[in-house]
Amino acid sequence: MFLDEATITVQGGDGGRGCIGWRREKYEPMGGPDGGDGGDGGDVIIEANVNTDTLSNFVSRKKFTAKTGAQGSGNDRGGRGGEELRLFVPPGTLVFTLEDGQKTLTADLRHAGDTITIAKGGRGGYGNGHFVSSTRQAPDFAEKGEPGEQRIVHLELKLVADVGIIGYPNVGKSTLIAAISSARPKIANYPFTTLTPNLGVVTIADRSIVVCDIPGLIEGASEGKGLGHAFLRHIERCGLLLHLLDLSRAMDTDGSIDAKKLAQDYLAIRKELIAYSPTLAAKREVVAISKADLTIEDLSAVLKQLKKLKVPVQYVISAATGHGVKPLLEELLPVVLEERVRQLPTEEEAETESLPVLRPEKRANTMGAYRIETQGDEAHITGKRLEQFTAMTDFASEGGRERFLDVLQKIGLRKEITKLRNGGATKIFIGKIRVDVHL
Repeated sequence: MFLDEATITVQGGDGGRGCIGWRREKYEPMGGPDGGDGGDGGDVIIEANVNTDTLSNFVSRKKFTAKTGAQGSGNDRGGRGGEELRLFVPPGTLVFTLEDGQKTLTADLRHAGDTITIAKGGRGGYGNGHFVSSTRQAPDFAEKGEPGEQRIVHLELKLVADVGIIGYPNVGKSTLIAAISSARPKIANYPFTTLTPNLGVVTIADRSIVVCDIPGLIEGASEGKGLGHAFLRHIERCGLLLHLLDLSRAMDTDGSIDAKKLAQDYLAIRKELIAYSPTLAAKREVVAISKADLTIEDLSAVLKQLKKLKVPVQYVISAATGHGVKPLLEELLPVVLEERVRQLPTEEEAETESLPVLRPEKRANTMGAYRIETQGDEAHITGKRLEQFTAMTDFASEGGRERFLDVLQKIGLRKEITKLRNGGATKIFIGKIRVDVHL
């Protein structure tokens, strides 16, 4: 089943819990703490893979979670890190993140091998061996693992092809792609036979190009009419467009050909491309009349009329008989190769992408950077590092609670919380965790 849109939930693996351990050796009955740290949770990675051509893997399953890090153990042994989870999508997939009702483009996985870490795994909790100091020689607590990041992700596929074949329904697009490649799309003598785009690989002079048969467009497609609206976005990724005009649509009952009808079809499709996206309007285009086998008339007069009507027809073909197909492909090849080169990043852009960007650490990631907002009988405190610290604190441990309060005291937040509590009338939350019950 072809699917070009999907919305899923991804979550990085939780960090493993730190260990509370004590060294017990024959000649060291009072051995110190030796609890190891928990392993980091696995990341969720989305990767473009050439062996995938649809998003149908995300139909039946909507949530994907990476592996959790293993718990630390005694003798200062750290836990094993959680295995990463790789989700494979077709090249040409756009990755959006949805947050607070906003849809943000996060990555454009245009080429095979492009990847993005979409959800980071949580940090493993420190074991009690980590907290040994001159003033705390026997810590009896450890951290919990940090929860992995969770995100709602919308995937949108735009097929990547060298040539996109466009035109009204039933103009011969599927017949052409079946004739020039090993693709076998459904072919029938009625509109909207093709309900999904078809990709085919065509070999020309020992070079291969990818051709895409786009389902038929109709007037009003850019406004959602017919099937075209669902597939217009696929045309944006094509290097150039092969626009087919159906000779049978312009034939009168007496067999004569009305050039004005061909011109109307051409201009109607061009109007939809322009209305949908300026990118489509600027695409290089080759125009060909299809189904030439339906007439024995000389079409030179029709071509002259079309030229006056500003319809740039360059070829007359018949996919059924093969007439004109080979010359068309031979002319398309150099244009395709030229477009491939044009779409490559320049040396300057490539150097810019490869250079590391070094930024100073922002104060927003420090423990003392937080914000307090009150909502009725609740007070919400937010801050990236503070929320992480709170989520990893084991409040069931007396030592863990003491460390938590000590940190709040140092950053001045404990005094603020005392004021906010208002004698217990206000509930205090740091991130999603209610903390007033632990103070």
